[in-house]
Amino acid sequence: MKDQLVSNFGNGVPTERKGRGASAASRGPRGRTIVLAALLLVVVALAAAGCASGTYPVDIFYEMHYQQSYGPHEPPVLSAPAGSVPITGVQLSTGENPFTPGESVLAAGEYIYSTNCVFCHGAQGLGDGPVLNTMKESFGYGTDSQPYTITPNLTDSYVVDQTDAGLYGWITNGVTVMPSFAKLLSVDDRWRVVTYIRACLIDDHDSCP
Repeated sequence: MKDQLVSNFGNGVPTERKGRGASAASRGPRGRTIVLAALLLVVVALAAAGCASGTYPVDIFYEMHYQQSYGPHEPPVLSAPAGSVPITGVQLSTGENPFTPGESVLAAGEYIYSTNCVFCHGAQGLGDGPVLNTMKESFGYGTDSQPYTITPNLTDSYVVDQTDAGLYGWITNGVTVMPSFAKLLSVDDRWRVVTYIRACLIDDHDSCP
């Protein structure tokens, strides 16, 4: 009996417990490897999510992307001092239109207008485009209860009396519900569409397409 105990405890560990201990030891590194791999996958997934731009491949909704809004954990932005933010476009009203109403300029201006402006202002610039019609019918915009701040009719005397630079300022900065087109149209394209509006929708120039 004594010899059997010596045999079983020759190395100080019972035979049965030694087997369980060896099995647990063999599983330990493997278990740790699985846990580390899972943690690594979580870290990679979080890093990938953090690198996402959060914007559309095509900047369709740029007005919302670049709007001024409050962050959920940010203090409110204080109002700017009176007179510190230009809202009338006076600063741009004395600029010089670099284009004259030639055929190529007016053809380019017509294309830009038909692509970006006709939906609100209409083909003849009368402010009767389908988007404004929908806004009037669905939201009352442009009615007696919610009149236009600035008329969308480009043949109205108020618009006609503006300088070319004043029209350029409206296109660049936006006005009332009209968004800024500074991020969509180059400087030259904005001047081209101004030239087209002046020559073809207001003055009926001979070179109009």
